[in-house]
Amino acid sequence: MSLSHIAHKRTIVSIILSLCASIGIASALTISPARLEVAADPGETVTKNFLLINEQDADQVYYTSVENFEAQGETGTPNFIPSKEGLASWVTVQDKVTIKRGERVEIPFTVSVPQGADAGGHFAAIFLSTVPPSTAGGDVAVGAKVGMLILLKVNGELKEGGGVLSFGLKDDVSFVTKLPVQFVYRFNNSGNDRSNPKGEIVIRNTLGIKTDVIDANPQSGNILPGSTRRFEVRWGEEEPLPSSALFFDHVGYEARNFALGLYSAKIDVKFGTTGQSVSKAYFFVFPWHLMLVVIVGLALLLAIFRTLIKRYNRWIIQQAQMHSK
Repeated sequence: MSLSHIAHKRTIVSIILSLCASIGIASALTISPARLEVAADPGETVTKNFLLINEQDADQVYYTSVENFEAQGETGTPNFIPSKEGLASWVTVQDKVTIKRGERVEIPFTVSVPQGADAGGHFAAIFLSTVPPSTAGGDVAVGAKVGMLILLKVNGELKEGGGVLSFGLKDDVSFVTKLPVQFVYRFNNSGNDRSNPKGEIVIRNTLGIKTDVIDANPQSGNILPGSTRRFEVRWGEEEPLPSSALFFDHVGYEARNFALGLYSAKIDVKFGTTGQSVSKAYFFVFPWHLMLVVIVGLALLLAIFRTLIKRYNRWIIQQAQMHSK
């Protein structure tokens, strides 16, 4: 089997798992929770359970497999790696499970942390598939597959480090015509455990008045050790207009979501026990569709006003001439 084919299958698995919600995915099998956090000491064995629900109209056999995972790029998508080392080798779970139709089953598993395990984060996933694991290369054949992430923290000397590498508007723009504004920041984790930054982005207008405060990590995304993750956060509640929108659609949208002038955005996030990172960006908002209508409207009002003044002046002159006669 080629490496590209294996990578393609792992990508499929990653996509399927990323669609898991806390109660499972829209398929015949529900697994809960979709993510389990565990803490243990070196040499300790921890027993946990997860719930399976067979939503099919027939009994079904599911096969289990365990794979380590690491960060794939900066999107937060996990890259699953079949391995006989690391957390995947510490997890013990039954090879297969038969679930009757509509049945809910609690499945136990154990995590046996070696005595000399490194402190910090270790990450794996337990998968359930209708297809048995392949005996060649430890890979899993393509089939209906769902999984649960295991986020293990081995207690010991934890190292914390990292912070915001960059912060600004999406595509590095500094000028926009309307809300919403899409902020992007990249966060690096140089520690040995996963990092979960918490904080806010404070937006101020030209006068320095606080305009809005938004959550910097609304999805509570994690950054794995030794990796960088890219976060996108939107300011503005209304959905962007479609490309087919007409001129006056833009005018109404800009009026409902009015913003004008120079703005600053300051991100302030905390991570770990004492970590903090701050960064600032500036951008300019000019709703030109709305401003064009306002300018044209003011010009028309001014022209009408000047015309009325001229007529009034002529009338005054005529009245004065009539009285002088």
